[in-house]
Amino acid sequence: MSLTSTRILQNRIMSHQSLVLTRFNEFEVKERALAELTGTNAIIKILATAICGSDIHGANGSTGRRFPDQVMGHETCGIVEKVSDGTSSDLVGKRVVINPVIACHECALCLGGKEYLCPSRKVLGVTKGVDGAFAQYVIVPIRNLAFVSDEISPTLATAVEPLSVGYHAVIRAEVTQKDRVLIIGGGPIGQAIGFACARTGVNDFLISEPSESKREYISKFGFTSISPADLEDHYRSKDKPTVVFDAVGNAHSFRDAFTHSNVAARIVLVGMDAPDLSIPSYEVSADERSVLGSYCYTNNEFSETATWLGINSQLVAPFISDVVPMQDAPAIFEKLLQGSFEYNRIVISQDA
Repeated sequence: MSLTSTRILQNRIMSHQSLVLTRFNEFEVKERALAELTGTNAIIKILATAICGSDIHGANGSTGRRFPDQVMGHETCGIVEKVSDGTSSDLVGKRVVINPVIACHECALCLGGKEYLCPSRKVLGVTKGVDGAFAQYVIVPIRNLAFVSDEISPTLATAVEPLSVGYHAVIRAEVTQKDRVLIIGGGPIGQAIGFACARTGVNDFLISEPSESKREYISKFGFTSISPADLEDHYRSKDKPTVVFDAVGNAHSFRDAFTHSNVAARIVLVGMDAPDLSIPSYEVSADERSVLGSYCYTNNEFSETATWLGINSQLVAPFISDVVPMQDAPAIFEKLLQGSFEYNRIVISQDA
């Protein structure tokens, strides 16, 4: 057997290239061993994996949700390379996206359809010891796979994960076509909430985003955006929103959610920029606002979003701004950590 970057022996891929967080703020492409294929799992040959904002924040150690010697990456698309013995070989060769939330499927929350809240859940590329998809291969449970159309590029298919986050937030808030919606934060998650509004027939939504270049980018989707500085004037002669999504999650964005929402509004916290926030209790109790948290998605929401993307790929296509090969990923992360690279969504492609 020749010594190549990928060596396969029976059920074990002996080594493969992975992007490793060697220490906080530093990455290196290294040979990495892949565990033995057991249980009801599958080996996925990775085609493309997107860089999530949480990967950037985690890579500098600020969130405590990433660790040195970790392979990150949880927004991914690949092809089923091999399945465990005793499972269906029909999956081999299929293009899939991976639900990164690995649950027990035995506890009350899992049995109630809330696998993403499983107390023993692990998240691909996030939980310590669970290598993610910034790699050539990854092993995941078969039940975490969702099929995606071969007509969608692998780079665009990586959008299923954040789109599912946005869709779940809209479902969580029970948004109806009668609601007036404000989305605070025009990054990928704010955009994903916008897509979810459009997907569910909600047309009255506005995205608040301070960056002019980001607002210009948002216009590619046909969405309306505004500077936070202009929100007060905007709502001076209009009814304030009945639903506000905070896709940032810091003190300023959370304050804006209360300032620019109507009485009895639902305020949905999706962003996680700060671990602790102060709640204006009078504006919750006296005006009967509801504050809801929204995290991840159900298995059904994830697979439904994969199907939705297959039908609406042209609408979502501008979501991906940059595609880079694995060998360039350390340099890209360096720029991202320095804040010196303007982007919307970057995908690491095995074919770039």
